Amino acid sequence: MLYMENHIGRITFSDYYLRQLTEQTVLQCFGVAGFAQVTAADRIFEHRNSPIVITARNDRLVIDIHVRIIYGVNIPVVVRALMHKVEFVIEDAVRIPVSHVRVYVDEVVEP
Repeated sequence: MLYMENHIGRITFSDYYLRQLTEQTVLQCFGVAGFAQVTAADRIFEHRNSPIVITARNDRLVIDIHVRIIYGVNIPVVVRALMHKVEFVIEDAVRIPVSHVRVYVDEVVEP
C-alpha cells in the first residue's frame, strides 16, 4: 500500500490499482505485444510474481516492467516511449513522483 497525505487527509493507493494502471498504459503503447511470462526461475531467484513490479523508495516509485516487443519495430524508441508514458500517467494519476521506470525486453515476437 502506498499513501499520500495532503490538506484533505490521507489517500491510500493499493498495489493492485498501480499495477492495473501501469498494465493498461503499457498495452496501449505501439510495438508492445504484451507482457513476458513469469517463470518458476523468476519466482525463485528474482522473487517476482508479476511482469510489473512497483516499489517505493524514499517517497518515490520504482517501476520494473517485463514486456514482449513486436519484431521489426525500433526497440530503443519503443522502450523510451514506454518509459516516458508510464512515468507521466502514474505521476498524473497518483501525484507521487516516479524515480525510475525500467523496461526489460524479455522476448521479441512476430506480429
